Amino acid sequence: MIDKTASLTVHLSVPTNRRWSTSLPIEVRDAKKLVCVARGISDGKLAVPAGNYFVTAMLPDGQQVATENIVEIAPGEDKIVPLSLSDIEFPASLESKNTWSDAVKDFAQPVTKYFSRVNYTIITGNWLGARMGAASANEFSRAPTTRTSLDVKFSAQPTWIEITEGDQNTYLAVPVDDDSTTTVKWGVSETGKLDLDFDFSNGAVNSFFDFIQSDQTFEAQSVSQSINEQATQAILEKRLSPLRAVLGAYVLVRFSQRDDMDDWTAKLVEIYPWLPDALAIRIEYLARNGKHAEAARLLLEVPKRGTPWFRSGIGYVEKRANLYARLGEASRSGLELDGTQLEQVKHIAGTFSKFASALDMTQFTTVLCGIERIA
Repeated sequence: MIDKTASLTVHLSVPTNRRWSTSLPIEVRDAKKLVCVARGISDGKLAVPAGNYFVTAMLPDGQQVATENIVEIAPGEDKIVPLSLSDIEFPASLESKNTWSDAVKDFAQPVTKYFSRVNYTIITGNWLGARMGAASANEFSRAPTTRTSLDVKFSAQPTWIEITEGDQNTYLAVPVDDDSTTTVKWGVSETGKLDLDFDFSNGAVNSFFDFIQSDQTFEAQSVSQSINEQATQAILEKRLSPLRAVLGAYVLVRFSQRDDMDDWTAKLVEIYPWLPDALAIRIEYLARNGKHAEAARLLLEVPKRGTPWFRSGIGYVEKRANLYARLGEASRSGLELDGTQLEQVKHIAGTFSKFASALDMTQFTTVLCGIERIA
């Protein structure tokens, strides 16, 4: 009996030193019916029936790139399909000539001397813990700067940008991947609109982040499912970017695709204590799977871990904290919280309710507008 099944793997050719990588979503469509028969990620093997197909790659800016000719696949064939993107104008990586040490030099030149209507400050450390009494105020620092771009190197301490105009304060999280550098550029227009750009020094993270930021749902889910398939072992062996893993988890949880996420969300919390979003994701995952007592205990760790870098994390913590604050009053809630712990949950609920109402919903990273100054 002839085996009519086959497979194909798409190899992309992209320009070097560009913002995006070759890890892009792929669609395979029947050449006659134009029905999608397979969806996956470049360099991943896709199982398809023998036949003739259109093969396309989706870019984070919405462009679709197709093979020049119809791809013919014979029964039993394992075919490599090259797809060149050399003629596509990929965005360049963000570049900042300003290093962290450059920014710190601004200590000698107070920002106010420039008479700017907008002042900027770099905040380093767990300011949330200090605000909520889970850490000393000495554990975070403030550095005035005249910069509007910065290369932020990895540290176990988070970095935030404060933008102050008059008595209004806006705070921007700067996500940084493990042993990596994030280039961040920011600015405020005359109308008050925030312009914010990130480069995470990793093409796969950049392209995935751009899919999410531009709300390309199907493409983001394809990448997330690929991450899910390899996550647990890849995290243990530190072959998978923790930032990319967290982004994938956010997408999967958002669309209730939670199969096989238990081990790797637990490992993210265990292995990367500096990554606040790992805790937010784990809490939400446990809660959606009915493990509320465990989720409530982890919630108590939020002030020590810090404020989530991504908007969804703020929402998850706020929602669960408010739920458990209400349920904790009931003797049969099953949350197993004592009086002190319940008060801590209420404190978290109150704090994150303010954060949730201050979120800039046009940004996927955490941007808090109009909250009281981090002093």
